[in-house]
Amino acid sequence: MNNDAVYEMGLRLWIDWTVMWNGKPELARSLVADTFALHLPTPGALDQETIGTPEAVERWVTSHRASFVRLSFETHCGPFVDTKRQVVAGPWVAHASMDGSPRVVCGMDTIAFRDGKIIEYWTLSKEADVFGRWPTGILVRP
Repeated sequence: MNNDAVYEMGLRLWIDWTVMWNGKPELARSLVADTFALHLPTPGALDQETIGTPEAVERWVTSHRASFVRLSFETHCGPFVDTKRQVVAGPWVAHASMDGSPRVVCGMDTIAFRDGKIIEYWTLSKEADVFGRWPTGILVRP
């Protein structure tokens, strides 16, 4: 595959991954490779080792979205595609509500892909302050 095709693949996967998180978790079945690795920066209630298949990613996205009254993701710049390493990365902003009050979360995702499928995923995020300013610290989204 030439660099242009790899670049286009990275862009398509980035867009489709965002669509998946915006309410179409079933897209995981066509986006995610049979063997998938989730990388979260901090340990939590989620056992990352259990999210290793397209079906597990679909359940994870569905479960995460269910904890919000409202959740939508936007990207305003990027993504940036490394065609040699087959990695796509970029920032995002989420508008969310869990308890009736609006929240803004800012983050950065990195997605590794091979053969048109996502094989690894990293995410970092932090809730913005009341003025919507970008955070200075970093926390995990899910």
